[in-house]
Amino acid sequence: MSLYSAMRSGVSGMSAQSARLAAISDNISNSQTVGYKRATVDFSTLLTSPGTTSGYAAGGVQSSAHYQLQQDGTPLGTTSATDMAISGNGFFVVGNNSGGSPQYSLTRAGSFLPDDTGYLRNTAGQYLEAWKLSPDGTLPNVSTTRFDDLVPVNVGNLLYGGSRTTQMEFSGNLPFQAASGDSFTTTPSFYDGLGNPLDVQLTWTKTATPNEWTLAATAPTGYTVAGSPMTVTFAATGPYAGMPVDGSGVPITPAPFTITSPASPTADSFTFGLGKVTQLNGDYVPQIMGDGSKVGRVSTVNIDETGKLWVLYDNGAKQALYQIPVADVVNPDGLVAQNGNTFTLGTGAGALSLGKGGSGSVGSVIGGALEQSNVDIATELVSLIETQRAYSSNATIVRTADEMVDETNRLKR
Repeated sequence: MSLYSAMRSGVSGMSAQSARLAAISDNISNSQTVGYKRATVDFSTLLTSPGTTSGYAAGGVQSSAHYQLQQDGTPLGTTSATDMAISGNGFFVVGNNSGGSPQYSLTRAGSFLPDDTGYLRNTAGQYLEAWKLSPDGTLPNVSTTRFDDLVPVNVGNLLYGGSRTTQMEFSGNLPFQAASGDSFTTTPSFYDGLGNPLDVQLTWTKTATPNEWTLAATAPTGYTVAGSPMTVTFAATGPYAGMPVDGSGVPITPAPFTITSPASPTADSFTFGLGKVTQLNGDYVPQIMGDGSKVGRVSTVNIDETGKLWVLYDNGAKQALYQIPVADVVNPDGLVAQNGNTFTLGTGAGALSLGKGGSGSVGSVIGGALEQSNVDIATELVSLIETQRAYSSNATIVRTADEMVDETNRLKR
């Protein structure tokens, strides 16, 4: 009977509008939730039987909820170096524990802070997952279609073990006006494999031969120096005046020293070369360049646009520790919403891919920023009014149909 179908249609309309009201309430309550994606409810018609020209049976409406995952929120800068946002497609990967076999989820909420053990966790207590980089900062062979190679990110109590010196170079000017026998000494520091600073003494001495100097290097006890002392001759006239030359007056770069450590159990060595050395009228101006660093602690972290997490140490060193992947799926609408503003892979999500930020179809990572909710309060309030009126209209249909059914029943009396 059409009256009963009208009543069922009104009831289905009330149910659909109730679902829409629930989505609006969630959107408004999460309007300030970092990375929240607006929930929407779409409607589609129901057809119980084919229509005819002589009658009509109402089918009603059914609702379908989904999240607007592909609509970005506005990224805003923060004062936390471990906050992150994604500009474009993609998600961060989080796990529910720091060991064993965690259950992984995807999220756009990039607010992560170290806990008491140094693990980066979000406000829901989940751990940020990433690939651990090799000591040289390169990414090892990892799976980009599974979560298997991911580990929780830990930035606490990190000690930089120091790096040994592999090369040094002397540049500067030797005073042309110096007298025979005058000497100038410089004592730069280098670092052994444990990050200990050690000194090497460089002494320039002007010989009795015009424009000729000797350079002697004295290494710490137990170290040996190959190639010391050396003699360097400078041109006094011509196009190469003030530059080191050979016996024919051709510019040269003097051969470097090789400084070798004691064997414990194997010896380390590094080269000490001469860069741009001149003999000009002026002061003795030495400049030493070299690598290596002492032991240091983490002072801050930095995340670049690819998602690589760098740690900066108080000794000035910089090291890449983790590659934070950006996850993507073929159909984001197939993800299943979970607590903590996260999503898990559903059967309709399609294949998973993990990659660096800014590569392929995924967006770039913005360090020190958070993506705001993509909810517009004004839009939600308008939808709230529309939903209330639609619900009241459907309720009117149910009341009217009920009254008409009562009227029909009274005809039998």
